[in-house]
Amino acid sequence: MDDNAWIPAYFDQMSSWAEQRPWPRNDEQAASVERLTGPGAKDVLELGCGEGITAVAMAALGHRVTAVDLSPVRIGIARRRAEAAEGPQPTFLQGDFLTVAPDSGPFDCVVCFNCFGTGTDAEQRRVLRRVADEWLRPGGRAVIDVYGPWRWAASAGKTTRGRHGVELVNYNDFDPVNGRWLDRWWPVGEPEKAVTQYGRAYTPADFALLVDGTGLTVERAELDGEPLDLAAEHDAASPLWQAWEYRVVLRHERSE
Repeated sequence: MDDNAWIPAYFDQMSSWAEQRPWPRNDEQAASVERLTGPGAKDVLELGCGEGITAVAMAALGHRVTAVDLSPVRIGIARRRAEAAEGPQPTFLQGDFLTVAPDSGPFDCVVCFNCFGTGTDAEQRRVLRRVADEWLRPGGRAVIDVYGPWRWAASAGKTTRGRHGVELVNYNDFDPVNGRWLDRWWPVGEPEKAVTQYGRAYTPADFALLVDGTGLTVERAELDGEPLDLAAEHDAASPLWQAWEYRVVLRHERSE
């Protein structure tokens, strides 16, 4: 689905439901900045900051954080979360990855957790080129979570229940030709309120092809903190079969 008009509607609604739950923490994503890009406080740009969970945690670790999201509802929640934390405050911007123009930068690190793959392949390449050409300092790193196709494909056609502030029904589907997944949610007993998100899944080999020519190079891939050897052969024992996503580190091709 190339039309991205669903994005703010989906995330506005999901965040409205989620605001009825206690605010969670996400220390692992925040800690991965230093773990994967080196020690010390950094200027960080977060793409797809959502409700500010990771942005606030990164700021608490001493990073200077600029965080972007398309959903105005999520940006509002993120700002309230940061104010309640009473610590260093991230700068939150509401905008599209393809057009947003942060006042700060360049950045030591660009992060994109749990949201890369929204839109077309051409749009993903445009974002990656912006990371390389506009946002990252020479020698900087990008840390990106990439959706893999395996678990999404295994979940196609299945309906489950989950809690996201309120009790919800979840339905998944997968397009095996275009490598795109569908993720639909609605309150129990109220299917007419369903909202749906869509995303592109990439094998590591396909992601490397996507990155080629953008000014970035894949430096590392990992799953749950364990490195993935992309040069090795993989088989049915690979943990990737059970993974919704894996993490990559991209290096800016220009040196200091």
